[in-house]
Formats: sequence, structure tokens, C-alpha cells
Amino acid sequence: MESTDRALLERKVRKAFQVLILQRGRNPGVKGWEMKRYLGRDYRKIVEVLGEDVAALGLEVFEVKGVDGTEDSSRFLLRFREPPTVSEAETSGIRIDDLAVLASTIAFVNSKQGRAARREVEHFLREKFPKWRVEYSLDRYVKRGYLEQDDRAMLHVGWRTRAEVDEKTLMTMILARAQEAPKK
Repeated sequence: MESTDRALLERKVRKAFQVLILQRGRNPGVKGWEMKRYLGRDYRKIVEVLGEDVAALGLEVFEVKGVDGTEDSSRFLLRFREPPTVSEAETSGIRIDDLAVLASTIAFVNSKQGRAARREVEHFLREKFPKWRVEYSLDRYVKRGYLEQDDRAMLHVGWRTRAEVDEKTLMTMILARAQEAPKK
């Protein structure tokens, strides 16, 4: 590779990193059409090189496929390669009871084959959490992309959950914990 090509690639990789770490509104990451606009048509090659570079930092570039399945609708974001420790998660500013609401909701929706009526989820959550927290948390998680709500008030797991939460591990931990719990 010539030095001018290498310099161009390094500049585009640096630009890709800058684009990915900038927060736009509430949602992290960049859509595929934005990557194409900032980096050019060969943005996937640049993302691949960036993925190799950030691996040493314990990060990875993750792609969430869009609803229509096109490259333009896919979202790219940086995430940890390994789940954060409890103390690292505490520095994110998310309250532990908010995380509990999200984990419970994801588990409940997944147990209902990936979709559940919102009132059914609210009824389930009110057994453990105050009513105000349930409504506030569900609205917030829908706005942030962790949950999706359709026009019939059905909740689905959102793109951000697919990107940031290891659902299989979450379900395994919940089921293992349920088996450990003493019977009353």
C-alpha cells in the first residue's frame, strides 16, 4: 500500500471513529447512509479496519440491521466487547431499579415470543415496582430505542436492546436465579 493510500485510509478511520463517538440526541451510533456520506462508498472496509483498531481498547463496532434490511438503514455503534462490571455500570448514571425494570421487561417480552401488550407488561411490573416508575420507565425506554411500541400498544424488543444487551445471557441468568430461589 502506498503511503498516500495509507494516509487516506488512516484519515478515514480517524473520521469514522469521531463520527461514531459523537452523540446525536438520545441515540448512539450512526446510520449506514451517514457513514456513506462521511466516509464514501467503501465505508464498510473502513469500519472493518476501525473494528480491528478499537479491539485493543476493549471495544467493537457493532451493526444493527435496520427494519427494511438495507445497508442505509443499518446503525453502527461502538460498544464494549465484554459486559461492564457492576462498578463500571454504576458510572453510567442509570439507576439500578431502572435497569431492573428494563431487564424484567425484556425477559417478559421474550417469554411472550417477542411481543406483549403494554398493559400486560405494566401489570406484570406493578407487582414489583411502583406504578409511577413503571409508566415513566417504559415511556423512556421506548423513546431511547430499547423497546418499540406499535400502534396497537404492543411492545417489542428495540434495536438498542439488540445492540447493547446480551439477551441470551440475561435469560440464562434469570432462569438460573429462579432455580436458586428458595421455595416458600
